[in-house]
Amino acid sequence: MKRQLKRKQAGRNGFQYIMDPQTRRELQPFVFFDAGKNKRDDEGMFFGMHPHSGIGIITYFEGGNLVHQDTGNNDDVIRSGGVQWINSGNGIFHAEGYQRPEDKKHQSWDLAIHQLWLQLPPELEEGETGYLNLQPEDLPVVNQVKVIAGEYQGVKSPLNVPYDLTYYDITLKAGEELTIDTPKGQTRGFVFPRTGHLMLDQEEVSLNHLSILEENEGQLHFKALQDTQFVVGLTQPKSYDIVLGGGSIHTNKASFNKAQDNIRKIAQAV
Repeated sequence: MKRQLKRKQAGRNGFQYIMDPQTRRELQPFVFFDAGKNKRDDEGMFFGMHPHSGIGIITYFEGGNLVHQDTGNNDDVIRSGGVQWINSGNGIFHAEGYQRPEDKKHQSWDLAIHQLWLQLPPELEEGETGYLNLQPEDLPVVNQVKVIAGEYQGVKSPLNVPYDLTYYDITLKAGEELTIDTPKGQTRGFVFPRTGHLMLDQEEVSLNHLSILEENEGQLHFKALQDTQFVVGLTQPKSYDIVLGGGSIHTNKASFNKAQDNIRKIAQAV
C-alpha cells in the first residue's frame, strides 16, 4: 500500500508549521516545526539565551555553522550538515546562532534550518537535561538518504531519541524516483521540501508547505520533478495532554509548573 498525503499546511510567518492544536494532534509527539531556506548577505542570525522545558529538540541545518551555548555548559560549534539534540527536561536555557561560512566571506550564502520539537514522555519531562551534537560526518548516508534519526536499509543514526521515530534528509535529481518502506508502527508523519518540486505518488508536495501524511503504514513513493532536497519525519503516535507556554510543552499542569519554577531559579543565575 502506498501512503498518501492527508493535507498541506502553510507556515505561520512563512516558517512555523506545527502550531495549531489540530496539527499537533495529527503529528504528536511532533509538536513544533520551524523550517525554511533563505539567502543571506550578513554574518548570520543569532538568538540570545532563552528557556525550554518538557521537549526534545532536533535541529538539522545546512549552509552555516551552528554556534551553541547552554546552562548545562555544553558550548559547541556544529558544522553545516550536522545535527543537534537537546533534552530540555525540567528546564534549560540556551543560545544559538548560525554563522556565515568561512568560504563565503563577502558573498551571499544560503541557510536552511529544520528545528523539530518532540513532546517528552512523562518519565522524562521532569528529569535531567541532555545534549548531543553530531558533525556531518557522523550522520550515515545511504545513496540519496541521510539518516538523521532512526535507520535506513539497516544503517542506523547515532542520534538516540526517546521515541521510535525516523527522520531523513533526501536528495533527488530531476526524474529520480525513490520508494521507502514505512517502519512498522510509525503511522504519523510529514514531508517538507526545502528546494525543488516532487511528487508523493500522484500528488505534488508543495514547496514551503508541510505535507502531512495519512495516518497508516505503507510505502512512500517519491518522484522528483526538479532537483530537490526534502526531509521526511515519521513517528509512532502518542496522545498525551498538551500544556504549553513560551518554549515549554508538558503533559500535565503540575509538571509544567515545576519546570517554570526551575526556569525562574536558573534565570537568576544566568
